[in-house]
Amino acid sequence: MKRVTIKELAKVLNLSISTVSRALSDHPDISQDTKKKVREASELYNYTPNLRARYLRTKSSGLIGLILPEYHMFFIPEMMKSISEAVSKKGYSLLVFQSDDSYQKELDLIEYCNQLSVDGIMISISSGFINSEELSKLNKDGAPLVLLDKIQENDDMSSVGIDGAGIAKESINYLIKNGHRKMGGVFSDSSQMITETRLAGFKQACEENNIEPLILMISDLDRFDETLLNFLNVNKGVSALFAMTDELMMRCHSGLQRHSYKIPEDISLIVISDGVMPKILHPRITHYFHSPKLVGETAVNLLLERIKDKTCQTKTLKIDCSLVELESVKDLN
Repeated sequence: MKRVTIKELAKVLNLSISTVSRALSDHPDISQDTKKKVREASELYNYTPNLRARYLRTKSSGLIGLILPEYHMFFIPEMMKSISEAVSKKGYSLLVFQSDDSYQKELDLIEYCNQLSVDGIMISISSGFINSEELSKLNKDGAPLVLLDKIQENDDMSSVGIDGAGIAKESINYLIKNGHRKMGGVFSDSSQMITETRLAGFKQACEENNIEPLILMISDLDRFDETLLNFLNVNKGVSALFAMTDELMMRCHSGLQRHSYKIPEDISLIVISDGVMPKILHPRITHYFHSPKLVGETAVNLLLERIKDKTCQTKTLKIDCSLVELESVKDLN
């Protein structure tokens, strides 16, 4: 079927072009009945917006860029879904890019997004991120940026994430409250910002409670089981493990059970999680819930504020994480 123009769609509906345009963009001044009528007609007549015409008319492409370091099964899919739904409700379309965890590629993708005249960009920064003049200049000269799921204090850019250090500290204090005094912290690549912050919280909690910080750094996931067993053999009597991410938690869970450690009878386990895998595994894993939906929606709202007013004050928002007590932590008291 031939696609109609917005002018033809407006004529069919006996509405002005501006009313149809605002209805499709979910403008608050347009009634719900009119919006419904316009959406149904646009589907019936196979109408799709002409982005070039829209940009020339409004200086807005209606596009939002999302740059992620990688795609994997933890956290990212749910966050992407919430971002897509949130931008769609506001009349925008989402373009998703992968930086392959490369800072230089992130800069290149930001440049590319600006060439596409996107209205705004959300970016989950790579492990090699540097808060350099290059990034600040791209933010000032191009579309506004919001840093996503990585807290970065910055006067030029808003960011949204969690207090990784604070939640790691709370996790250790929770284990201590349950009588654990010899605990291991399982962390990934030390160059990553997420590792740096959560490791700092782990160390602080141990120091404040006069406990030796037993740290297991994972540099090679293919040798995870071997590394974990060596760690437990060297540190006899470890009664609990804190895993900084879902992926490390799952590997701990699998490795412990494969080598006849019972959870929580022999070793307790706690994690910062998006809440999906902890409820699937047996036993179910106690965790601090890090909501990807809330992070995504909050980031979209921050970005839309910047799109509407580039002079508005930047914000660094930390999403609260709630404790979900399940079955993986033994009370030793």
